Amino acid sequence: MNEITADQLRDLSSVAQRVKPLSDLFAADPHRANWMTVDACGIHADFSRQSIDADLFSASLELVQHVDVAAHFAAMNQGDILNVTENRAVGHLSLRAPASSSPLAALANEQLLKALALAEQVRVERRFTTIVNIGIGGSDLGPAMAFRALRSFVDGPHCLFVSNVDAADLDAALAGLSPESTLFVVSSKTFTTLETMHNAERARAWVQAATTADWSQHFVATTANPEAAQAWGITAENCLQFFDWVGGRYSVSSVIGFTLMCAIGEKQFRTFLLGMHHMDQHAIAVEPSKNLVVLHALTWWINSVVHQHPTVAVIPYSYDLGRLPAYLQQLVMESNGKSVHADGSLIHGSSSPVVWGEAGTNGQHAFFQMLHQGTQVVPVEFVSTVAALGSDQRAHDLLIANMFAQSEALAVGSVQENSHKNFPGNRPSTVLMLDALTPHTFGALLSLYENSTAVQGWLMGVNSFDQWGVELGKTMATSASAAIDAGVPDASQTMTHPLMSWYLQQRKKLD
Repeated sequence: MNEITADQLRDLSSVAQRVKPLSDLFAADPHRANWMTVDACGIHADFSRQSIDADLFSASLELVQHVDVAAHFAAMNQGDILNVTENRAVGHLSLRAPASSSPLAALANEQLLKALALAEQVRVERRFTTIVNIGIGGSDLGPAMAFRALRSFVDGPHCLFVSNVDAADLDAALAGLSPESTLFVVSSKTFTTLETMHNAERARAWVQAATTADWSQHFVATTANPEAAQAWGITAENCLQFFDWVGGRYSVSSVIGFTLMCAIGEKQFRTFLLGMHHMDQHAIAVEPSKNLVVLHALTWWINSVVHQHPTVAVIPYSYDLGRLPAYLQQLVMESNGKSVHADGSLIHGSSSPVVWGEAGTNGQHAFFQMLHQGTQVVPVEFVSTVAALGSDQRAHDLLIANMFAQSEALAVGSVQENSHKNFPGNRPSTVLMLDALTPHTFGALLSLYENSTAVQGWLMGVNSFDQWGVELGKTMATSASAAIDAGVPDASQTMTHPLMSWYLQQRKKLD
């Protein structure tokens, strides 16, 4: 499998520099949307307002063939070791594949059946009216985002999500809850994550203080380390396992989705997995020029690496998809925010863009001023649905009208004599329209983003499946915590020694 060379990237950049403004591209080709629009798995994707012409499109597809994206997908699908720095397979596609398709899929299906059975027990017994999911990163962002996105399908317990070690997060979640009717799901791949385990210990103490019954019946673990979970006190029956070949940010389709299973039930959760599987199959089987995953990845990669736009704004024109930008921040930036290639050599150029965003139309009244008239070009990804999610069709039409207008205005701009009213235009954007926000299309959307992130990583030549950049801060936090407990900064903490001394002095004043 080949990497893109510096010469190839320079050649592509030369092609990109010749791309005319969007207004000129549409004037020259009024039917531009015909070849820059793709439909797959209930998603209509319009890339026609990206700064890409036929030459750049063709040259980019040649690099997709050079990198051999199809071979990468085949290797990932069969459980080969693609996470080379940790010597691990990359198996999240197996989480939603038929059990008979591979040994990894068989393992995943065994745990899925156990999780679904336990979730059904929770739903039928109705002993627990509230579930509190305690996790962070991929153990929180995916399930929390999915619960909100699929809230119209929720017919099980109410679900809350606690991620921050700031005591205010758990305090707010527990306020007004009854220990007798609360189930905690402790989600941690290693079952050692500092924030998660501290919150879990607080939750355990809260239950123990309120009841003489077996506290362990109020806890479920979703983890790749069931031994640690059982040592902590959770019963084997309540330990749900995923595996080291599933990265946390790719884990929402694993038992990490247990809270969602309880909320929407087995049928809808399986439909969610099926939507992901259908998009996985599309990514693997369809030729690059018509492959939604590949084309999506190309637009992001071209904007970041070729056009050198350092950020991308994801704007869901859907209240229920409001947590999508936060989810994508981890998925994309933790995967591709690297400074070295997979072989350890330095990257001379750009890797992951900074991902940010807010739900529309709220964002229009906040940061769209900068998107339209700022000096930095920010590509925008708009996401919405054809079917209204609320009770007011007129309101939904107004929502969509705003989204279409913003995409048009960013591209076309408006030339005015008064410079304060001048809009330069030629700002790229994509529109993704789901037929409706159902478990199937939502699953397809998440698979689109997961697989697009992987393709972008292969084009960049990075390992999208490790996250060593997360580890240093975690290690140093353990050291800092020990210093605060001891009341004396460690001599090695030279950069924060005065700050920690000040904090310890101020804390003593509050005691």
